[in-house]
Amino acid sequence: QAFVEPVFEGVFRIVQQRLVGEKHLKLVFQHSSGLTLDGIYFNVDLSVWPDASITQVKAAFQLDINEFRKQINVQLLVKELEPL
Repeated sequence: QAFVEPVFEGVFRIVQQRLVGEKHLKLVFQHSSGLTLDGIYFNVDLSVWPDASITQVKAAFQLDINEFRKQINVQLLVKELEPL
């Protein structure tokens, strides 16, 4: 119960990216296995994101559950995002 939540890393193709709120980046990622996942990156650097020319990234993330309009989905809570 007192353990720090693990942080994972992976390489993903960005399918979609858009700002939500004032500084949050909502993403749709695709893993090389074909799996598609939603992601959210809070307080992004607006001088870098969003950028449609960035199509592949290395991400550090934690797993999260997103509940929106009575829909429950797994999403990636992005901690760092590095364009490749």
